[in-house]
Amino acid sequence: MSFIIDAVSSVLGIFMKSLYRALGNYGLAIIFFTLLTKVILFPVNILIQKNSIKMVRMQPEINALKIKYIDDKDKFADEQLRVYKEHKYNPFLSVVPLLLQLALVMGVLGVVYSPLTYVLGISSEDVSILGSWLTDTMNITDAGNSAQIRITELLHSGASAPDGLSSAVLESIMDFELNFMGIDLGAVPRPLNDPMQIIIPLLAGLSAYILCYAQNRINILQMTAGKLNTIGTTVFMVGFSLYLVFFVPQGVGLYWICGNLFAIPVMLLINAVIPPRKYVDIEYLNEIRRQAEIKEQKHRKYRKKEKSDYKRFFSVSDMKIMIYAEGKGYYKYFKEIIRYLLEYSDIDIHYITSDPEDPVLEDKREHFKTYYIASDQYLIPLFMKLECDLVLLTTPDLEKYHLKRSRVRKDIEYIYMMHGIGNIYLGYRKGALDHYDTFFLQNKNAELEIRFLEQTYGTKRKRLIETGSPLVDMLRSEYDSKVHHANEIPQIVIAPSWYPGNVIDLCGEKLADQLSASGFRVILRPHPQQVRNDPAFFEMLTKKYSGNKNVVIQTDFSDNSEMTSSDIMITDWSGVAYEFAFVTRRPVICVNTPRKIMNPDFDENTLVPGLTDLRSLIGKTVEVGETDNIAGIVKEMLDKKDAYKEQIENVYQKYIYGGGKSAQICALYMINSVKNKARSNSR
Repeated sequence: MSFIIDAVSSVLGIFMKSLYRALGNYGLAIIFFTLLTKVILFPVNILIQKNSIKMVRMQPEINALKIKYIDDKDKFADEQLRVYKEHKYNPFLSVVPLLLQLALVMGVLGVVYSPLTYVLGISSEDVSILGSWLTDTMNITDAGNSAQIRITELLHSGASAPDGLSSAVLESIMDFELNFMGIDLGAVPRPLNDPMQIIIPLLAGLSAYILCYAQNRINILQMTAGKLNTIGTTVFMVGFSLYLVFFVPQGVGLYWICGNLFAIPVMLLINAVIPPRKYVDIEYLNEIRRQAEIKEQKHRKYRKKEKSDYKRFFSVSDMKIMIYAEGKGYYKYFKEIIRYLLEYSDIDIHYITSDPEDPVLEDKREHFKTYYIASDQYLIPLFMKLECDLVLLTTPDLEKYHLKRSRVRKDIEYIYMMHGIGNIYLGYRKGALDHYDTFFLQNKNAELEIRFLEQTYGTKRKRLIETGSPLVDMLRSEYDSKVHHANEIPQIVIAPSWYPGNVIDLCGEKLADQLSASGFRVILRPHPQQVRNDPAFFEMLTKKYSGNKNVVIQTDFSDNSEMTSSDIMITDWSGVAYEFAFVTRRPVICVNTPRKIMNPDFDENTLVPGLTDLRSLIGKTVEVGETDNIAGIVKEMLDKKDAYKEQIENVYQKYIYGGGKSAQICALYMINSVKNKARSNSR
């Protein structure tokens, strides 16, 4: 280690010697030396900036791989390396700043401890004479690394110089001043002996805090890091800075302080050369981080309940049915199935929700057991250690990410139930449904698509049950039980999906302006996720239309009455079109905005013959350019509302399975499946 310090110190000493001779001040020489190192290392920092941007861009993919291969570390390492190669990311480049900083600190430490050699440039022979004088004449044998500093101090205090030392050398030592603005740069801080020596440690800690504060706002990695990460980094840097400067000469402390402060303009300059926002959607990443922090705060609040529910779940023996819901908004999909199961069987239903505030957790019905499990710490092992007969989910990508098939029991039947009536080939990631055994099918199109995908990708043949949609049946029943009055002013609801480029993004204001000017009442009802992502935009829309009584910006989603009482819906590719049409029997205008294609293999030309786009059967599909005449299209469709009512009902009866008994079909299948497993196991 001493060899490395000597080597680095020799190189740095060349710069320090030149700066000292030019400036004539030791403290200024250290400050300008620190600045010089930042200039020299600027190209390296440019490379690190590029590498950091790559890291941020690929981090979501790396996080997904961590979950996907939670039980296969070797596979994760292989996939991580593949991602690194695709992005041309060098993981070792991220440690370069730390290594350079350590090397520089060690070098500066050597320079500060040996100013006669590296600052004044005194020959090794003269340094040897002075060393012998220190030990033999002055009887100081414990100076250690501080020998040259002690020599300088003794000669400055009036001690007689050793024989054989040239007057030129003595003069250079006498001109050398270790004090800088009242601070002894050669002394190790001892605040108990000299209270003024607390200044450098305090400034070191303060400079570290200022640097971290700036990094959290302008450094690409820290800008996108979580709150706990940024707090932890700040605490570590401040603590390390305080610790370091209490054990080294104050000249090193001065270097450390300047290094922290000079790093800030360097970061600003690097961001000007390579702007992170040009390559990374920082707002989007910050929103993801913010949502994750909110979620984590909620989980911490309910951590004891989660741990207790996890233990309670695994205390159950001979479990039959487990249902998993991602949040409280998912219970509606299972509600009627659960009601039928509880009414017509005595099978215990174990219902897991990942929302601690899900009202279902307060449900105390007999044979209905609820649990809150959300964090990966519990949810991943729960699925991997699961022992039951069947599992019902509406979550795709089983086995691909955090939800795995059981590693304990191989014969569990995994049943998938779609949220809505949509395009599987286009709307799901490739392989998203491959690891399910059974599907509760809502419509004929879904059956065609699943068989097409099995044939295309050579995946196992699934069991398809023609169930229909329990949610649509429930909503139809509730709607039909109420009296509905015709609107005095025809009402149009605009309800898009939430991906970028939806109908509100492309032409929402134009639609609202044209329809309201034509005498229609317009309800602009965005997707909840879009409101969460861009609340400022909808605040702006609310202000814009505050004086227009015919336009309502609806961001309260607790009440569906405005939507179901509308005469026509305008949407894009959202599945809400089918719910609206099949529940109200009223038509939908589907705008052909750019599609959100989840499957990169999607090719409309490869779809099997007979696969029908139901959007054209429940109303009218129009191109974005045709919306210039939206008022005329609406009037024409309103004139044909009775014909559309009959047509929509015919489509429902022809394409949607279940005949109004979807929940019953689902529940009976599950009951029979449990009974069949029991008979099979008794043999």
